[in-house]
Amino acid sequence: MYGLTLEQTRVVRAVGACMICSSTVSGFESGIFAVDHCHDSGVVRGVLCQSCNFLLGNARDEVDVLLAAIKYLLKDHTSEPWNQGKRRREMVAERKEQRLTARLERTESALETAERRVKDLEAVLAEVAEDTAAAAWRRARDADAVERFIGERISPAPRGSSRIQASALRTAWTDWAGGASCPVQSLHEALHKLGGVQRRSSTGRYWDGIALRSIPRGSAED
Repeated sequence: MYGLTLEQTRVVRAVGACMICSSTVSGFESGIFAVDHCHDSGVVRGVLCQSCNFLLGNARDEVDVLLAAIKYLLKDHTSEPWNQGKRRREMVAERKEQRLTARLERTESALETAERRVKDLEAVLAEVAEDTAAAAWRRARDADAVERFIGERISPAPRGSSRIQASALRTAWTDWAGGASCPVQSLHEALHKLGGVQRRSSTGRYWDGIALRSIPRGSAED
């Protein structure tokens, strides 16, 4: 087509919108935009919808004709003699009112759509805020529980002490918390701050540097 390779044709058609009016609807039955080219030089200029393609074709690609059309459209025609008279003024005023009413209706519709989107966004933000607050509350609760658990069941261990199996640590938490699930990340962070190091062996994960009390602090006095 117009000397283009198949790949070049794909590139120009990939534009996907009229390069004059920016319409994404071609207007052709095929649904494909017309590939436009200069009839004098053969240079491919881009793709056009049916209306704009006819526009250039009817203007015979004459720039002066198109510029004259623009000046014609921009000119104030109300002073022309055929637009004088009461009836003409009434009709022009009526048309103007209709245009303004239609524009107002479109604006109101766009405003309603924007307001709905704002409300939807506010609802999403409220859900996010609620989830964030709930997550922060859970994090604070877990941190408090971990602090109390460590205070009652965990101590720093001297170097060379026997290691604590991760499974034993989880069992101790379950016993201490009455079966509640362990907040793993919070507990790991706290144990690391205490000086514990988690390692892995062929028999599983274990902790170095911490000691696990078998009896909660104060139980011996009960």
